[in-house]
Amino acid sequence: MRDEIDYLEQRGNHRAALIRRALLLTPTALAATGLFFYSVQFLPGSLFPVIIITLCALAVDFEAIATLRDLRAQPTTTRGRVDRLWRKSRYLFLGRVDYMLIGRLLFEIGPIAASELRPGDEVVVEHWPHTTIVISLGRTGRGESAR
Repeated sequence: MRDEIDYLEQRGNHRAALIRRALLLTPTALAATGLFFYSVQFLPGSLFPVIIITLCALAVDFEAIATLRDLRAQPTTTRGRVDRLWRKSRYLFLGRVDYMLIGRLLFEIGPIAASELRPGDEVVVEHWPHTTIVISLGRTGRGESAR
């Protein structure tokens, strides 16, 4: 018997959003990496700026590579139990982001889906494999807090 899935979140333009993300992150990553190589020339006198630039370049490069890998990949589906849900600020106190942890995978979910889910719920998440960008999120009939 198949479980009935109650979809809480669906994004129809997920591929276009992934392409926009790649178009934004790839030049930014190249610029950050170029700035890193330029700043290394001034070592050891500029150690602190080089450390800051290195951390920023690594973060942007990691995200750009994951996004470019997703452009060549196919979406994948993860089934599992929600281990943890939490909310935090995006930048200082501007904007809120809701997160969901399933096993070792971390997903950024919308506020409506976050308000509907509880730890222990069984969910099905269709997502991009490297960036874990959610395409659709549904709750199955099973789980500790199934309603």
